[in-house]
Amino acid sequence: MRIKKNYSFSCLVILFLFFTDLALAQSLSLNWLFKPGMRFTTSFVPKMKVQDTVNFGMMHFNTSFIIPVNGKAEASLREMNLRASQTFITANIGTRFLQTEVIGFQKLVHNFSLGVTHIQADMKNGIWFYTANIGFVESPETFEKIKPFMIGAAARIVVKGLSTYNIYGLGITYNYDRIIPIPLFGINRQVADNWKFGMILPAYAELTYIVSEDVQVALRSDFSIFRTGVLPPISRAQSKEKTSLQYRDVRLGFSMRYEPNSSLRLFAQAGVAGFRSLRLYDGEAISRAFVPPFAPFLNLSLHINFGNAPIGSQLFGNDF
Repeated sequence: MRIKKNYSFSCLVILFLFFTDLALAQSLSLNWLFKPGMRFTTSFVPKMKVQDTVNFGMMHFNTSFIIPVNGKAEASLREMNLRASQTFITANIGTRFLQTEVIGFQKLVHNFSLGVTHIQADMKNGIWFYTANIGFVESPETFEKIKPFMIGAAARIVVKGLSTYNIYGLGITYNYDRIIPIPLFGINRQVADNWKFGMILPAYAELTYIVSEDVQVALRSDFSIFRTGVLPPISRAQSKEKTSLQYRDVRLGFSMRYEPNSSLRLFAQAGVAGFRSLRLYDGEAISRAFVPPFAPFLNLSLHINFGNAPIGSQLFGNDF
């Protein structure tokens, strides 16, 4: 059985449909339902002038692992209810190659995180999604300035049909001694034959056209941000403050997904990165700030699922 991932979170709805015929069962393991998987991603923004004597460019490489664990389904004849849950363990390893004069010289900056994602589906109370990730970003060439970060979220998914749902939730980030709450809102709608619109704000929004069973093309916008410890330029090498760099942008472009089978998925996106911001911090004080011009970007990813389970786990990974 092949279950396509054209409907994002709608695969969770299948948990209800799949187990409707198990009303007489009391408990059933779901560990066979989701495939473990991994994802390779790369992102490229070319080096461009952001000020008379300052350039900036970046390449990002990331590998994610998704392992389903501890899944089960329970039916209650007394309550006339069916519950299903699944937990996923995620791990992410990434490297950014920064090209800019605002730090000592061109450097590799690494990040690593571990996470837990839990899905709880209930015929009476709907679907709930929880995730928590903890990790660190590393200063170039040294672990002396490792900074931990945490990212968590809880959301309710209100299903109105196989390809129609709303998402309401709250995310929380902790990085560089700051806690930032982030309201989450998402929708997924079939807007016409072969056309659908989906978004989870503030992360992304996309309008997708389903070309065929294997190919989708979309107009997609993504918000991205990261902050990491860096070595200061030589002129500031004696600074006692902890130096860090923050970069953010909004990316708008066309994307294509090609899914030749249930175990393999290719994704490519190209377009323009705008509304960019580049800041250098000494502690929490901004020492230098730049507004880079619009720039082209390219994103590529390869998703691989393993095993013979009917549903892939690609949806539940992240690039933290």
